[in-house]
Amino acid sequence: MSDGGWPTLTEATVRELARSKSYERGQSYYERDAVSDVVRRGETLRADVEGSQYQPYTVGIVFDDTGVARTDCSCPYDHGGICKHRVAVLLTCIRDPERVREQLPMSEVIADADREALQELLIELAEGRPEVADLIETRLSTPNDTATGTPVSVNIESIRRQVNHALPKPGQKGHNDAYAEAARMADELGGLIEQAQNAIEAGDGETALDILAVITDELASGRWADLLPYDVPRVFEVIDDLSRTFIEAVLTAELTESERDDWEERLIEWDGQFDYYMGGESTFFAAADAAAQGWDDRRVQQAMGGELDEGEFWDDDAVWYGDDIVAARLSILEREDRIEEYLNLAAAATQTRAYARVLVQDGRIEEALDYATERFSTPDAALGLAETLRAHDETQAALRIAEHGLTLEGYRKDTLAAWLRDQAAGAGDHELALEAAITAFEASPSVSAFEAVEELAKEDWNAIKADLLELLRTEQLGGTAAQVVEIFLREGEYDDAIELVDRTERTSVIEPTVEALIEERPQWVIRTCKSQAEPIVEQGQHDSYRTAVRWLRRAGKAAQAADELDEWREYVETMRDEHYQKYKLRPMLDDLLEEL
Repeated sequence: MSDGGWPTLTEATVRELARSKSYERGQSYYERDAVSDVVRRGETLRADVEGSQYQPYTVGIVFDDTGVARTDCSCPYDHGGICKHRVAVLLTCIRDPERVREQLPMSEVIADADREALQELLIELAEGRPEVADLIETRLSTPNDTATGTPVSVNIESIRRQVNHALPKPGQKGHNDAYAEAARMADELGGLIEQAQNAIEAGDGETALDILAVITDELASGRWADLLPYDVPRVFEVIDDLSRTFIEAVLTAELTESERDDWEERLIEWDGQFDYYMGGESTFFAAADAAAQGWDDRRVQQAMGGELDEGEFWDDDAVWYGDDIVAARLSILEREDRIEEYLNLAAAATQTRAYARVLVQDGRIEEALDYATERFSTPDAALGLAETLRAHDETQAALRIAEHGLTLEGYRKDTLAAWLRDQAAGAGDHELALEAAITAFEASPSVSAFEAVEELAKEDWNAIKADLLELLRTEQLGGTAAQVVEIFLREGEYDDAIELVDRTERTSVIEPTVEALIEERPQWVIRTCKSQAEPIVEQGQHDSYRTAVRWLRRAGKAAQAADELDEWREYVETMRDEHYQKYKLRPMLDDLLEEL
């Protein structure tokens, strides 16, 4: 799938994105035509997938120049990789591109529209749907210009109506997909919280508090909690956003001591009301503490004044949410351009990434590099600072801290190495680019990482390639097995690929290897395909008979390559006769015999 400006999308890519079981189930969904209404608008694609619920699941996929940039689905799946519904949609795009309906992006649809016509359309929508009217009113009245800092009043009743529209209604239970309803609620509430954040950015904490209070009042009633499942991460994320936004709002608003006491009391009361849905975890204690402390707290003043050494802000009784309050304070100090107070607090509270980032923004590049080199302990931290430096056109400094990051172990080392590889190559530092490319491959082997090393190695490629392949043979590969098999197949190392496949039960590893070796290793393919198909047939897994037949078809193609088609036909006929009572399987096997 590469026409119309879309990046190349292959089934191997989809396998990399999904766990093996999700891929298999997604393939099954594709085969039974569960995907419908596939619409592409620019770089965005949306589709419906019939699932186990009353309403179909909605899948969204966003592409960029390199492939799949982002995916979402209204199902509750949250177990790593993409869900089966997204797999089914991507397979539809690859195998049946004619089913993708092309439509203009909305930005193009309205680009040349008459202003008066747009106004009439908005009025028509608002008059027919009150929630749209409330949304328009809120968006046009909530402060968006952070430069003015002028408080702007909002229609609180309009906000309240929007919150009530977002919440699921008792009469809807059992008639709508509960997970889709939870996602809708989270998205609508998220938009309202964003309005509060806009007010905060404008320095109007009072308006932000008004908005957040209405949202929280309605949520605290708890009448929605029993109508939604308890395993929807997006709902918990929105409640976390609400909590964090409250922290910054109470610290941004100009409150008297009495008003701070009132807010502390309200937040603690709300926390108790949220206890039921949050499973006993605190929701608003951090915001309550922030209200109690304000900016006059002695320890906060000492930290901002530079009276505390690095790490001294915390004592033995530090609460678990203390970092959230510090982060809110730093955000406000940065917005108000109080740089030295920011740096003092960041150092005292051991906010090393924040400290280094603001040093860069303040033009203190060498100081930032020295600080990060001494204190950063993970590749992820080094990558964050490198990206900040690059955004400030400090390319050489960015390369230096990224190179230091290669010496560290931990999260996102592969991402850091790939970033450094590309940046160093663009800056003409060939040696550093090659070093980073090799590190990126070692941290996360893949064909693309392998090819990137090849491109940079040039005349040294044969020696480096031998080392990389030996690394793949000796390392414990775990979740990268599918990518490693792809490399072995690319390089013609068929025996290495087979050895790896024979050590795994993952279909995402077995399937592409079988497909690639039908001509090269037909006997192995026949044995492997039989071992995959036989348990399905023996156990009567009727929903998976199509999968069993696919394995047998591959075995048949290998038998043709080995000039053993008669033996294969005899094998399939025997299976059909021994399982004659499996009425769903018999016609499939008859069709297969006729096909080959």
